[in-house]
Amino acid sequence: MTHMIRFCWSGRPRDASSETYDRGAPGELIRLEQPFGNHNGGQIAFNPLAKPGTPEFGTLYISIGDGGSGGDPMNMSQNLSSIFGKILRINPLVSNSRNGQYGIPADNPFVDESDPAILREIYVYGTRSPNRIAWDSKNGQMYVADIGQNTVEEVSPVIAGANLGWKIWEVSFRYVSRDGVDINDPRAAPEMIFPVVEYDQKDPLMLPSSVASSGLAVYRGSEIPQLQNLLIFAELASGEMFYVSADQLPEGGQDAIRRILLKDGGADKTVLQVIRGKNVEQGWEEAYRADVRLAHTKDGKLFLLNKRDGVIQLLRE
Repeated sequence: MTHMIRFCWSGRPRDASSETYDRGAPGELIRLEQPFGNHNGGQIAFNPLAKPGTPEFGTLYISIGDGGSGGDPMNMSQNLSSIFGKILRINPLVSNSRNGQYGIPADNPFVDESDPAILREIYVYGTRSPNRIAWDSKNGQMYVADIGQNTVEEVSPVIAGANLGWKIWEVSFRYVSRDGVDINDPRAAPEMIFPVVEYDQKDPLMLPSSVASSGLAVYRGSEIPQLQNLLIFAELASGEMFYVSADQLPEGGQDAIRRILLKDGGADKTVLQVIRGKNVEQGWEEAYRADVRLAHTKDGKLFLLNKRDGVIQLLRE
């Protein structure tokens, strides 16, 4: 059984100041026939830091999982002729791709490869299930929260043309099987880009939920001094939030990771506790997981989203 993923594009509005959308029906950019049902598309996003007139302006990033199942059984993530297990970079307003529905930016890292089988839209490869992407407004660095197999989770820097390792590597360690990794000789491949942070799926804070790295933001705002200059990430199911210094990035491991709790009604709470409190007010059954996301605006506002209480929260000091 195969599964279809479609990425569609509606185009830029004719009048950006219009209160309603004034373009035609969306058009299909890419259609992917995926062999398994999980590890689908992660996130699509324009770089919010890109300035008009630069090559980066108007380019669209698309994060795509490795095709699903477990352990990348078809070895697609390391295969540069496969679109799975990658972060793509395209131009929706040009039509020089193979299907003629989008463009390949001239400065993409694999544009000049001699092998015609290599996909020119690839920006980085070696991802498993790249869930969320974010940029640091201070230096332009891009990051990805990539969901791990059964052992560890990661947040990694995204650098044009980089190999993020999967499934040769599971974060800092050589991947062995769905049952674990080889902890001997970590990070022993200088050609790979390894995570800045990684954490154990068996950490008691995450259990008993399934574990998946998710919400991602680099906070450079001033409205929440406690979070200034931090790389913030969240655990999808449990809703636990964490941070490391965005200016003194660690080289993997858990030692530098610190936990974030929310002040709610005068008490320190996890995201899931806040959600459950809202569920009680709503007369709903209390959520068993959070399914949390982070989002932030160019002017420094930080939002917390989840699938369990229908509320978008603006975080404040």
